[in-house]
Amino acid sequence: MATIPFLPADLLPLVSTFLFVFAVVFGVLSYAKVFDDRRVNGALALAIALFSMAYEPLVLALTQYMPIAVGVLIVLFFLALLKKMFTKGEGGGDKLPILVTIILLAMLLGAFSQELTRFVPLGFDPTAVLWIGGLILVFLFFWFIYSHKAS
Repeated sequence: MATIPFLPADLLPLVSTFLFVFAVVFGVLSYAKVFDDRRVNGALALAIALFSMAYEPLVLALTQYMPIAVGVLIVLFFLALLKKMFTKGEGGGDKLPILVTIILLAMLLGAFSQELTRFVPLGFDPTAVLWIGGLILVFLFFWFIYSHKAS
């Protein structure tokens, strides 16, 4: 596991577990709109993250499987973004946050392309899969620019 200069090595699994659980719980609560108040979402996510940090088997499991879990969550949140993009909502809304998200996903795809090739199923050319993913992001980018209504 990587080291951070200002954080002792024995605390790194605890801190990474806390941050991961907090981010996932807060993101899911905010997306599902379980509570209208973000402070309630944050307090609940904080409590769950603190309890999860105290549970040693979870800390060990997340330390071992964190890279895979992060990859799965990126895919899940990308699918949630696609669902939000293609469902009809009230009004046109501002497309800038979605465009910025697409640009950031394209940059992540380019930055981590070497690491992502390990997760491509056998029988598929990793370069072709990454090109298709990049083309999908470019298509979504231009589709949102086209569908944006000038105000």
